[in-house]
Amino acid sequence: MEDKQVDNAGLMILPPFYPAMAWILALALDFVLPLPLLPSFGLAAWTFWVGAALAGLGGAVVVGGIRAFRAAGTHVEPNKPTVRIVTDGLYRFSRNPIYLGCLCFHVGLCFIVGLEWGLILLPFIWLAFDRLVVVQEEAYLARKFGADYRAYLGTTRRWL
Repeated sequence: MEDKQVDNAGLMILPPFYPAMAWILALALDFVLPLPLLPSFGLAAWTFWVGAALAGLGGAVVVGGIRAFRAAGTHVEPNKPTVRIVTDGLYRFSRNPIYLGCLCFHVGLCFIVGLEWGLILLPFIWLAFDRLVVVQEEAYLARKFGADYRAYLGTTRRWL
């Protein structure tokens, strides 16, 4: 029997799962043990406007990252083959702008709705992205693109 290597990052769980599960957990924790640290939801609350700005920024970064993938003619989904390394646009500054945008969007939504538990869970989302997603994606890209990808690793930071 021939051992064929799959042409993708081989992620068991796709990245959107982690922030989605954090939201479900944060809502459950907020129901059981509310933390009244942030003002309640409302247009007059400063947290609404800070949250809206952060969510907007995060959404724009996610869209910019996806557009860069599409412009390069490669898949954005990590369960599909990567055709080429994207190194322009937001990818000049960070190797993971889509995940950074997701984190920023998450923080923004937490501020908008006053979900303190969501903010407390933020480091765990980042850790899941960093250890369970990015490490596997980088190993796959290093195997597939070799020296070209290693050169990119040497010039662009993983996060910021």
